[in-house]
Amino acid sequence: MRGSAMAFALGLLVAAPAPAEDWPDVPVPEGARGEIVSSHMIYNGLHMRASRFTAPMPLDQVKAFYRDQWGRAMADTPHRGKTLLGHATRDARHYITVELTGEGNATRAQIGVMALPKRAPEAAALGAGFARMPGTTVAEDIVYLDTPARVRTLSMVNRYSPLQNSNFYQRSLLSKGYQASPVGAPCKAASNSCSSRYSKGDQRISVSSSKTPVGTTIIAVIE
Repeated sequence: MRGSAMAFALGLLVAAPAPAEDWPDVPVPEGARGEIVSSHMIYNGLHMRASRFTAPMPLDQVKAFYRDQWGRAMADTPHRGKTLLGHATRDARHYITVELTGEGNATRAQIGVMALPKRAPEAAALGAGFARMPGTTVAEDIVYLDTPARVRTLSMVNRYSPLQNSNFYQRSLLSKGYQASPVGAPCKAASNSCSSRYSKGDQRISVSSSKTPVGTTIIAVIE
């Protein structure tokens, strides 16, 4: 849910988020098989739900199906080698995205339904309450409201090595009373990735950091 579709959706911020039971239905092509990914989550401050399906037809036919449903109001945007369709509901309370990936005579789809708020979430709220090294950018902050523990996942990136990130979180979390449980091989200066788990009572945090072409990506899962 990034890129031009998200930017377009934020330009439609005209209504308060709807309650979880008020999500609009999203049509799917005949013969499609799918599942709910999250019935209610908060993605970067926006209330959303997500699902996916596989349809037994080529991508162009799936696109044509949504064109028939939504008409000229449908946005059709190439996105990272995939096709991203977008549509605002008539009451302007929700924005729907359908990301399509062709697989021969079949098509995989990811559906996102976003409740449009009155104001865009503040960027400073992303990652709030979770320690980060200086200069760390928070790309995604997701809270799953349909899980008992309301699991939160943070995706971040910075210029430090996996070892530096690993040491930072070890110091930070141990100082808060967590116990560490290393995952896999010991983290070293030459490591391309490092992972650890931390626990305190019934609280659990896992942190992994990996080198990428744009820096080090850090994924934190907080339970």
